[in-house]
Amino acid sequence: MQFFDSHAHYNDERFQEDRENIISQIYHDNITKITCAGYNVQSSEFARNLSNQYDFVYATAGISPNDIEDAKIEDIEKICQIAQNDKIVAIGEIGLDYYWNQENKEKQKMFFVQQIQLADRLDLPIVIHCRDAVMDTLDILKHKINPKRRGIFHCCMLNKELIKEAVKLGFYISFSGNITFKTAKPNEAVNEVPLRQTSN
Repeated sequence: MQFFDSHAHYNDERFQEDRENIISQIYHDNITKITCAGYNVQSSEFARNLSNQYDFVYATAGISPNDIEDAKIEDIEKICQIAQNDKIVAIGEIGLDYYWNQENKEKQKMFFVQQIQLADRLDLPIVIHCRDAVMDTLDILKHKINPKRRGIFHCCMLNKELIKEAVKLGFYISFSGNITFKTAKPNEAVNEVPLRQTSN
């Protein structure tokens, strides 16, 4: 059996010492496709370079809500330049995070919308990070901009309403590390997702 890791961060500095060994090892352990996700300009560039180094590694490019505070509007054009590469498969991760960032909600929303517009320009899907921002995320996707290619909710809160609406909108749902939290009730949320629309 072969596996596909749809969201990895081997562009993180924590892998500086043993990145090549880990990527080689997981490939031999049958994880034969990897998407390395960008979260700011530098990490997106690194992810693209890493994907060009390995046939089985792909990449996304984007500015995550947790990196918005230091971002400038011209960084979106830098993401655009990075994304014009055959190994870039989506714009992301992008979205809203009000758990860690309460003070810059308007800036987060602006960058979210503009990066969806970028994805539409490049005809790419999007990878969404949503934490404690259900209503604003859905409002943007349903009323402000309708992404052409949809994509995946990567950091998806175990919120039944969010999952129901995201599935209706045509997005895939990823259940990541948050289902291991002590307060999580994953069964209720997982049951909202058709098997064909689940990713991990």
